[in-house]
Amino acid sequence: MSVLRRINLTVNDGEFMVLVGPSGCGKSTLLRLIAGLEELTGGNIWVGDRLVNELPPKARDIAMVFQSYALYPHMSVYDNLAFGLRRTKLGNPELGNPESTRTRRNSRQQRLPVWAENLLVSSTRSLPKGLRYWSERERAVDERVRTVAQMLQIEPLLHRLPKQLSGGQKQRVALGRAMARNPQVFLMDEPLSNLDAKLRTETRAQIVKLQRQLGTTTIYVTHDQVEAMTMGDRIAVMNAGQIQQIASPLELYNRPVNRFVAEFIGSPTMNFLSVQVKAPLLITHPQFRLTLPEVWAATLQKYDGRSLLLGIRPEHVSVSVPAPKNLPVRVERVEALGNETQVLVRLVGAETSESTLQARISPDQAVQLGEEMWLAIATDKIHLFEPETGHAVFSR
Repeated sequence: MSVLRRINLTVNDGEFMVLVGPSGCGKSTLLRLIAGLEELTGGNIWVGDRLVNELPPKARDIAMVFQSYALYPHMSVYDNLAFGLRRTKLGNPELGNPESTRTRRNSRQQRLPVWAENLLVSSTRSLPKGLRYWSERERAVDERVRTVAQMLQIEPLLHRLPKQLSGGQKQRVALGRAMARNPQVFLMDEPLSNLDAKLRTETRAQIVKLQRQLGTTTIYVTHDQVEAMTMGDRIAVMNAGQIQQIASPLELYNRPVNRFVAEFIGSPTMNFLSVQVKAPLLITHPQFRLTLPEVWAATLQKYDGRSLLLGIRPEHVSVSVPAPKNLPVRVERVEALGNETQVLVRLVGAETSESTLQARISPDQAVQLGEEMWLAIATDKIHLFEPETGHAVFSR
């Protein structure tokens, strides 16, 4: 059984791509396939101009940040950041210049063999700084570690062990370990899910800022659509092992290609009502009737007499006055959040599962449980979907 089907995803150089979807949709599996942590059974994965299907994870020039931080508990923050650098061929990603490489090689040949330098470095690493042996490679590692620590503002933490850090500090160290290698691609698998709400917001902004600063191609997995909307240059919405839509955050919000995307993007979720189409512009429901803007005329002509699903977001519904185009509702739940009030209402005279709606209204609007009122729909903000397929119907 295939977990992922018909995946066709191109991430541009330097882009911040977010994979978002419900639990079990395949987004983490796709990330692990790119990293080489899962076995590919079909298709190709390219990193830049290299086909990496058969390459092990360490040869793909990819760094991954995990949800669980995955720090070495017996190592200090400094050594966690330096660990990957010490295992690379040069010991420092920035030292890629062939001329400087030859210079360092000649310098080593004039002094000690590499194995001897490595032995001295490792055996004196726990000594005070003035007594340690510093090879040129170790100095390069130290410079890179301190540069990354400064960028992430974790310089005071370099001597600590992971158990002495808060969740946010651990996440920054995990991020720094990936950054220190200066890879071609960052992969991040729900790195903020273990943080509290305030820290998640702060770290989210920091990750975006760092990615813009570094310009490294990044693929970020999350189930939180707020994270996706605020972080991604583009977002790939996934469901049941397939990509539903790839687009910028605002395009996903304003022009979802199907009901799943429309329902998943936005909080609270979009409302749906079954309506009948009467060409050219009239849609009717037992409780109301709406005339749509002129841009819908050509599109709705082929749906004359058919049922469609009307989608409207809670923020595009407002309290209004009695009128045939407005919805008579009864308030069933009120959530006063301070900056806004979210209400759950039910259409008066309708008891079906589709008769409940959510609305976001002004906090100055006094609303009581059981109160009956009228709601107006912003006709320029409606979405229409085919009930059988869930595909969006777009105005031309």
